[in-house]
Amino acid sequence: MEIMSLYNNKVSLAHSEILVNNRVKNIKKEYGIFFTPEWVVDFMVSLINPQSKNTKNITILEPACGLAQFLTGIKKNKLSLFTKATLFGVEINKEIINYLNTLKTDNKINLIFRDYLLWDPDFSFDIIIGNPPYGIPGNSYHYPIKIEPQIKSQYKKIYQTWYGKYNVYGAFIEKSIKLLKKNGQLIFIVPATFMILDEFKKLRQFLSKEGTTQIIYMGPDIFKPEAAVASVILNFNKTSDQINRLELFEYKENNNILQIKEHNNWRGEVVLFETAYTKHLKDLCSCRLRDLFEVEISPRTSEIKRNPDVIKQTPADRADYLPLLNGRNLICNKVTYDNLTGYWIKKSKAKKSRGYFVTPHIVVGLGFRENGRVGAAYDEKCYPWMGDVYHLLKNNPLFTNKCDLSDPEIVGYLNSEFVKKYIKHTYREVTYHLSKTQLKDIPLPTKREFNQIKGAL
Repeated sequence: MEIMSLYNNKVSLAHSEILVNNRVKNIKKEYGIFFTPEWVVDFMVSLINPQSKNTKNITILEPACGLAQFLTGIKKNKLSLFTKATLFGVEINKEIINYLNTLKTDNKINLIFRDYLLWDPDFSFDIIIGNPPYGIPGNSYHYPIKIEPQIKSQYKKIYQTWYGKYNVYGAFIEKSIKLLKKNGQLIFIVPATFMILDEFKKLRQFLSKEGTTQIIYMGPDIFKPEAAVASVILNFNKTSDQINRLELFEYKENNNILQIKEHNNWRGEVVLFETAYTKHLKDLCSCRLRDLFEVEISPRTSEIKRNPDVIKQTPADRADYLPLLNGRNLICNKVTYDNLTGYWIKKSKAKKSRGYFVTPHIVVGLGFRENGRVGAAYDEKCYPWMGDVYHLLKNNPLFTNKCDLSDPEIVGYLNSEFVKKYIKHTYREVTYHLSKTQLKDIPLPTKREFNQIKGAL
């Protein structure tokens, strides 16, 4: 999420000129660039540790620097620090480097034309500040940041936190922490998704081992209208004295922050918001969804297309075929069994795709942001599914006996206002989709506990 910000008339005029150039639209998309408000830059600069003012030979780096707006922000807000520090900006886009060189307004900034994730300097830094690119890298149209397969392969080999469909900002965080001096400080604005998604579990573990992690939740509006993404400021201090320490704050008006929680033995677990409501609900429930169910996801569309037993056109003899359902067939408390996908499979072959397609079970949709609900229903006809739908499969007879809610009662509970409120309080606007980990963590009551919930909440 590289940014370009305005600090003087020359840069402001340049910004206006760039915006009217269609080339910039392509640059922004290919490099994961989003513009950040100036007040956010000013606030982040204010987070620089006070002791940095007295440090000699201080080095400051802005990765993916764009127009070097954070270094310029230090000049604006902390001129003495800017004056005595050695400043570096690394940028992969040659057009931006050339443009900065034509301005000649800040020759003090050492500009380096490199891919930051492959850059290997022989020195380290006291402060690294900025806004890294945001997006999943790849060379197909599915991926917002376009890179060649061999480059992505290098990234995967270099970065120990790389996992699954990794967003490139996670690699920027790892790289920057490794480049910090002892007691150095990293200040990044990034999406809040690393707090909860499974793809960032290695990154969270890495952060917990390397120092103190402070997260300041900034909400979903910072980058609108270009991006509706919830953002946080990661304020990280690389210290061996206070590892495993996590602090979660929320930004309020006028640069005030409110502490939500602190954890002195954080090992990289998912970072959740907590309220009196979420604590009360968890206290009332003796189980979690994971205690009763294993959670599976439907075959992806790409897998379905490769399956020779699946056809797309309407079969001549529908009696031998079943339609493949997807998320559009699922609404709260109901499954519609119409063919909305255009895909069919022989009844005898459905089990081959997934064994649980022959057993009645609860299905759950991934999305919850729009209606605020989990979106659960009971598939009594055992139809095959594809795409973003979870399947709850009972896996523990001990907890089956302990949690005495029937499947329809569990569906009703998952679709209830109680769970809706729990999801909203726990995850805020961090993600559009409910991950498997999030779903499995939902508190699950017994009948007696559910009655208590109805009376207390």
